[in-house]
Amino acid sequence: MKRKITQTIEILEAARRPLFTVLDGISREDLDWQPADGMRGIGKICRHMYRVDIWFLKRLGIVPAIQEDAPGPVEEIAARMRTIQEQIIAELHALDDDADLFAERTSLDGDATSRMGDTVIHIAQHYLYHLAQITYLRRIRDRDWTAPLDEWETATYLIGDRILE
Repeated sequence: MKRKITQTIEILEAARRPLFTVLDGISREDLDWQPADGMRGIGKICRHMYRVDIWFLKRLGIVPAIQEDAPGPVEEIAARMRTIQEQIIAELHALDDDADLFAERTSLDGDATSRMGDTVIHIAQHYLYHLAQITYLRRIRDRDWTAPLDEWETATYLIGDRILE
């Protein structure tokens, strides 16, 4: 049975979808802008998110499809985010049954164990956490920009529905 796998994929998809709405049409200047010295702007937050995804995959014993990189244009950052997120989704689809979500997996370096289900839910929460930051920063830079509130609401209610079923 793959009911929990399907639900986990739905949660991850709902959490990641608004990230690309926020990046759509953003200028290079706004992508690279930092609110203060030493603080992350939108581009740095996005690069942080896919670097963390890479780290999570390694902890799950999975060789990431991409490696860490240098800053690039928004299209490259979005493509890297999509690539690593699609790899995570493909790994979920490849699971045989729901029990695989709870199986202990050994990291690539052999130093840690993690469970796929917990890790993917953590990733989804990580996306929503940073979505709020990115949305706030984008609104600072462009007060006329419309935030993806409907997509955020959809993710919030989908997560609630899956948890409370």
